[in-house]
Amino acid sequence: MLDVSPGWYPLLGRLNERLAAIAPGYVVLQCKSKFGSLSFHAQPAADPPIHVDEFSDVIRDAEWESIETCEECGAPAKQYVIRLWVVTLCDQHAEAARLAEAPDGARSDP
Repeated sequence: MLDVSPGWYPLLGRLNERLAAIAPGYVVLQCKSKFGSLSFHAQPAADPPIHVDEFSDVIRDAEWESIETCEECGAPAKQYVIRLWVVTLCDQHAEAARLAEAPDGARSDP
Protein backbone atom coordinates (compact mmCIF):
# COMPACT_ATOMS: atom_id res chain seq x y z
CA MET A 1 0.00 0.00 0.00
CA LEU A 2 1.28 3.45 -0.93
CA ASP A 3 0.41 6.04 1.67
CA VAL A 4 2.09 9.06 0.07
CA SER A 5 0.91 12.01 -2.01
CA PRO A 6 1.30 12.14 -5.80
CA GLY A 7 4.33 14.44 -5.79
CA TRP A 8 6.45 11.52 -4.64
CA TYR A 9 5.18 9.06 -7.28
CA PRO A 10 8.02 9.84 -9.74
CA LEU A 11 10.53 9.39 -6.90
CA LEU A 12 8.95 6.01 -6.12
CA GLY A 13 9.09 5.05 -9.79
CA ARG A 14 12.84 5.72 -9.88
CA LEU A 15 13.27 3.87 -6.59
CA ASN A 16 11.38 0.87 -7.98
CA GLU A 17 13.61 0.76 -11.07
CA ARG A 18 16.77 0.84 -8.99
CA LEU A 19 15.56 -1.77 -6.47
CA ALA A 20 14.29 -4.10 -9.21
CA ALA A 21 17.73 -3.96 -10.86
CA ILE A 22 19.33 -5.06 -7.57
CA ALA A 23 16.70 -7.55 -6.42
CA PRO A 24 14.02 -8.29 -9.07
CA GLY A 25 11.72 -10.06 -6.60
CA TYR A 26 11.92 -7.48 -3.83
CA VAL A 27 8.98 -7.09 -1.46
CA VAL A 28 7.55 -3.77 -0.24
CA LEU A 29 6.50 -3.96 3.39
CA GLN A 30 5.45 -0.34 3.94
CA CYS A 31 5.51 2.97 2.07
CA LYS A 32 4.34 6.14 3.82
CA SER A 33 5.17 9.70 4.73
CA LYS A 34 6.59 10.08 8.22
CA PHE A 35 7.74 13.40 9.67
CA GLY A 36 7.76 14.93 6.19
CA SER A 37 9.95 12.30 4.56
CA LEU A 38 9.48 9.05 2.74
CA SER A 39 9.47 6.01 5.01
CA PHE A 40 10.02 3.01 2.74
CA HIS A 41 10.45 -0.50 4.13
CA ALA A 42 11.26 -3.36 1.78
CA GLN A 43 13.34 -6.50 1.66
CA PRO A 44 15.29 -7.94 -1.28
CA ALA A 45 13.37 -11.24 -1.25
CA ALA A 46 10.23 -12.69 0.29
CA ASP A 47 12.02 -15.53 2.06
CA PRO A 48 14.46 -15.73 3.69
CA PRO A 49 15.17 -12.09 4.55
CA ILE A 50 18.67 -11.11 3.50
CA HIS A 51 20.59 -7.87 3.82
CA VAL A 52 22.05 -6.23 0.75
CA ASP A 53 23.94 -3.00 1.45
CA GLU A 54 23.28 -1.52 -2.00
CA PHE A 55 19.53 -2.22 -1.59
CA SER A 56 19.45 -0.32 1.73
CA ASP A 57 21.56 2.53 0.30
CA VAL A 58 19.15 3.04 -2.61
CA ILE A 59 16.20 3.28 -0.20
CA ARG A 60 18.07 5.72 2.04
CA ASP A 61 18.93 7.91 -0.98
CA ALA A 62 15.24 8.09 -1.97
CA GLU A 63 14.25 8.93 1.60
CA TRP A 64 16.77 11.80 1.63
CA GLU A 65 15.54 13.01 -1.77
CA SER A 66 12.00 13.12 -0.42
CA ILE A 67 12.83 15.82 2.13
CA GLU A 68 13.56 18.19 -0.76
CA THR A 69 10.63 17.13 -2.98
CA CYS A 70 7.10 18.53 -2.71
CA GLU A 71 4.70 15.81 -1.63
CA GLU A 72 1.97 17.33 -3.81
CA CYS A 73 3.69 18.18 -7.11
CA GLY A 74 7.31 16.96 -7.02
CA ALA A 75 8.85 20.46 -7.23
CA PRO A 76 11.81 21.50 -5.04
CA ALA A 77 10.54 21.89 -1.48
CA LYS A 78 11.22 22.57 2.17
CA GLN A 79 9.81 21.06 5.31
CA TYR A 80 7.10 22.87 7.26
CA VAL A 81 5.06 22.16 10.37
CA ILE A 82 1.41 22.74 9.51
CA ARG A 83 -1.42 21.75 11.85
CA LEU A 84 1.17 19.88 13.97
CA TRP A 85 2.24 17.74 10.97
CA VAL A 86 5.66 17.88 9.33
CA VAL A 87 5.15 18.16 5.58
CA THR A 88 7.47 18.71 2.64
CA LEU A 89 6.01 21.27 0.25
CA CYS A 90 7.02 23.73 -2.47
CA ASP A 91 6.32 27.42 -1.82
CA GLN A 92 3.00 27.30 -3.68
CA HIS A 93 1.61 24.29 -1.79
CA ALA A 94 2.96 25.57 1.53
CA GLU A 95 1.12 28.85 1.01
CA ALA A 96 -2.09 27.00 0.11
CA ALA A 97 -1.73 24.85 3.24
CA ARG A 98 -1.14 27.94 5.41
CA LEU A 99 -4.22 29.65 3.93
CA ALA A 100 -6.30 26.53 4.58
CA GLU A 101 -4.99 26.49 8.14
CA ALA A 102 -6.10 30.05 8.90
CA PRO A 103 -9.54 30.09 10.55
CA ASP A 104 -10.96 32.81 8.28
CA GLY A 105 -8.89 32.04 5.20
CA ALA A 106 -6.68 35.03 5.94
CA ARG A 107 -2.98 34.85 5.29
CA SER A 108 -0.94 33.51 8.22
CA ASP A 109 2.81 33.71 8.77
CA PRO A 110 4.91 30.53 8.46
